[in-house]
Amino acid sequence: MKQDENHIKVREEVKLLVETGFSDEEISKKLGLKVGARYKKKTVKWYKFCIAAKQNQKKALEKHGYSLYSKAGKIAQRKYPSLGHELGKNYGSLCGKKRMKQLRKSGTIKEYFSNMAKKLQQKDPEHSRRNMKKAHEKMKREGTFLKTCQKGAMRCKELYPNHFSKMGKRAHEMYPDLPHISRLARRNNSPYFFMGCGFDSNQEKKVCRMLKESNLIDKPVEGENVHFKINRRDIDFFIQNKIFLEFHPPLKYGRNKGETKEEYYLKRREILDKNGYENFSLVVISDFKTVKRVIEDLVTKLKN
Repeated sequence: MKQDENHIKVREEVKLLVETGFSDEEISKKLGLKVGARYKKKTVKWYKFCIAAKQNQKKALEKHGYSLYSKAGKIAQRKYPSLGHELGKNYGSLCGKKRMKQLRKSGTIKEYFSNMAKKLQQKDPEHSRRNMKKAHEKMKREGTFLKTCQKGAMRCKELYPNHFSKMGKRAHEMYPDLPHISRLARRNNSPYFFMGCGFDSNQEKKVCRMLKESNLIDKPVEGENVHFKINRRDIDFFIQNKIFLEFHPPLKYGRNKGETKEEYYLKRREILDKNGYENFSLVVISDFKTVKRVIEDLVTKLKN
């Protein structure tokens, strides 16, 4: 800022001397500047060029208005693609802080950002989607995706208690298959993978590994022998097209908190029976400690 103030001060002194009739040499001696040339900074001729440029700029603005800046900026951006980035890097944060201070003082900061977001959405409908995708990819690389989503959800629930119920109802009306889509997305974003197949938990992944080692499953395939889809429900494992296997430890939270193994079995049995699988066996494992024994029993049963 001090440098700009000094430049303006010297420029005004040169302008006054030029208007008074002083020659370049006389101005040079009076102000202690070199006569120099038009493009050599801090010289008499350079200051005279600055004065002429300022006068021309004033005339242009009077003739064309401030839209001239927009046109000139677009032309400059096309000619020098990195110009906008460099200007933003050098001056963006300063201008941004100053603008935020003004908006907070006037109490219009929320309205300002809301209008900006609407304009940006109209101009580029994919902008938010691209930014969100980029942010998600970064969080996945850093391993903070699930934690960040949980924090965001909890904060949203604090601020807007009924938001999730309203959005959930609307989403289910628009996309009837949403539960399956969300479960699949959660698995694809989870760290629990075995042979290219995603799982809801590390224990479920281990169960699949044990099934593979026991030759009950050749290779886990989503939708075929793993997470077998029946309408809007998934069954964890479908073994050799004969036996359904569910790994379901009792839930400690949510609307099904405290549900027993027998209650869960009856619900799953009802789903299978209603969809043409009444003759297929169903096995429910509620404790990981019993997995090995259950798998050994299944191997014996299928051999016989």
